[in-house]
Amino acid sequence: MTSAASDKISATISAILLEVEPLLRIEHCRLTLVEYSPDSGVAVIGIAGGCSDCEVSPATFSPAIRAHIMRRVPQVKEVRITG
Repeated sequence: MTSAASDKISATISAILLEVEPLLRIEHCRLTLVEYSPDSGVAVIGIAGGCSDCEVSPATFSPAIRAHIMRRVPQVKEVRITG
């Protein structure tokens, strides 16, 4: 895969994360693309922040975030969540 194609996939993943972030309804929650490897198809997503007034963690939404990315970006074979 070319660098330009890899950059385009990374940009698509980042755009998806911006769309998903407000849906979590957790203040100060940030989703970022830490790394995307076109060779393995692995995307590493960082989750920062949380809800100080409740017990909900952004990690609770990890399965939905994974599914959303993998459904929209077929090149992504695995999503790993850090944070």
